[in-house]
Amino acid sequence: MEEIKGKRLFFYNFSNAGQALFDTLLMSLLPAFLLPPKEKIAEGMIQFLSTDVFWLVFTVQGIIMIFGRIIDAVMDPIIGSLSDRSRSKLGRRRKFLIIGGIPLALSTVLVFFPPVADTSMVNAIYLAIVLGSFFAFYTVYVAPYIALIHELGHTENKRINIVTVQAYFALAGGAVALVGGPFLISFFKGMGMNVVVAYQYMAVILGIVGAIILYFAVFAVDEKKYSNSQPSSVPLGKSLTKTLKNKPFIIFLITNMTFWFIFNTLRSSVLHITETFLGGDEGMAGLYNIIIFASSGVCFIFVGLMAKVVGKKIIYMIGLGSFAVISFLLSLTGIIPVNPQIWGIICFILIGIPVSIFLTLPNVFISEVCDLDHKATGEFRQGMFFGVHGFFVKVILGLSFATQSFLYLAFGKDVSNPLGVRLTIIVASVVAVIGFIAFIFYRIPKQNEQNA
Repeated sequence: MEEIKGKRLFFYNFSNAGQALFDTLLMSLLPAFLLPPKEKIAEGMIQFLSTDVFWLVFTVQGIIMIFGRIIDAVMDPIIGSLSDRSRSKLGRRRKFLIIGGIPLALSTVLVFFPPVADTSMVNAIYLAIVLGSFFAFYTVYVAPYIALIHELGHTENKRINIVTVQAYFALAGGAVALVGGPFLISFFKGMGMNVVVAYQYMAVILGIVGAIILYFAVFAVDEKKYSNSQPSSVPLGKSLTKTLKNKPFIIFLITNMTFWFIFNTLRSSVLHITETFLGGDEGMAGLYNIIIFASSGVCFIFVGLMAKVVGKKIIYMIGLGSFAVISFLLSLTGIIPVNPQIWGIICFILIGIPVSIFLTLPNVFISEVCDLDHKATGEFRQGMFFGVHGFFVKVILGLSFATQSFLYLAFGKDVSNPLGVRLTIIVASVVAVIGFIAFIFYRIPKQNEQNA
């Protein structure tokens, strides 16, 4: 078994930027596209979905997102099990990367092309289908991709190195969406395009770029050379049951769900925070995202090093605690007697600390649990562990999006009434505190810990 390195390792890690680009594009720019503030409607944007609230808490957008996340969540353990048991000549994981890449890119683009220019139910049905396809193919690609971390990184330190580099590429992919997206929209608007058409041109360009990036990993990874994992013979139901009985994994899972809740809430709120609290527009939101990414990029240098020195658990808890505190401080923007722009910049700089931890360490913890399970059972079920993790993460992402949609519509998301935006950030802070408390109970027996 050879050690993957050099350009092959670089290209495998590089593909992480593609999936991050698509994920960030949908989570950050799509909400503002489908349900723009009333000030933006006056500038030519279109409200594509109804703002009606059903059963007191559900919005049309929230229902669509939950539907997509249900498909995504159900697919995760299924794809995990299928890739665990695959005997393809292309490799257990690589076959799924080939299948998932292009449909993932295409569905990302199509969500920005609602068929009707109003709040017709036709749009709701169309978006439910397209978003369902996006989440399905996102799982087909991403679940096997991240399972390769455990198989290509043969020690914990090597896995930390891999996930650190992948975090940089995830940051780059997110930056392309959050910075390049608003830039392209402003560019096309400057050429005289309608703002809706500008969004659509942006989606097409970024869709092509992202698709190309995804396939670098396909050509870089030869599983027969770089991995000693063997196909599993454990059927789906039995593998799922075993995974859910793994106590360290369940504790980590609960904690990481809270991390995803607050991360998804904040990244999808930057544009609304900019427009309501800070008096900016899409271009200004892109600049604030640059601040977050730059801060995270600096912190990445230290996260991997400190995890090796003081332990990844301590660093992870620092991430959760700082996320809770900083997001609460951000919710005070415009209330405390400090210039909102200065206060916002300070908070966005500090957010880079927990973001860098969040984008680096979770997959190392899952790999640690996979090692524990392999030593206990002799089975290679990395795909199922990452798949079950994905299942619950997708559920919490749907809930975070639905929570945000409800608070925005129930309490306000406009410049004249931004209470919903403020409450959304406070709720995320409370969720992070819950995760911090849960992670105190995470334990791995010493004899199963990995050494470099």
